[in-house]
Amino acid sequence: MNEEWRPTAGRYAVDRNGTLGRVDRRYEGSVYLRPPGGGREWAVPPEELREPTPEEFDQARVLTTPVPAVEQ
Repeated sequence: MNEEWRPTAGRYAVDRNGTLGRVDRRYEGSVYLRPPGGGREWAVPPEELREPTPEEFDQARVLTTPVPAVEQ
C-alpha cells in the first residue's frame, strides 16, 4: 500500500473491524466515517484505520455508482 496514505476527507478507509467507510471529517482526534452510499457515521481513532485494498475500493465503487433507470 501507499506509505503516504492518510485518512483525509473524501477518501475511503477500513477500520479495525474490516468495515469500509468514506472519511467525512476529523475532529478532536477521531476520524468520522460513513458507509459507501450514505448512512450513519461512526468515529474511529486514526491509528485504527488502513487504506482499502483494491477489492474493497471496488466494493465502494459498486455501492456508490448510480444505476440508470430502464425505460420499458
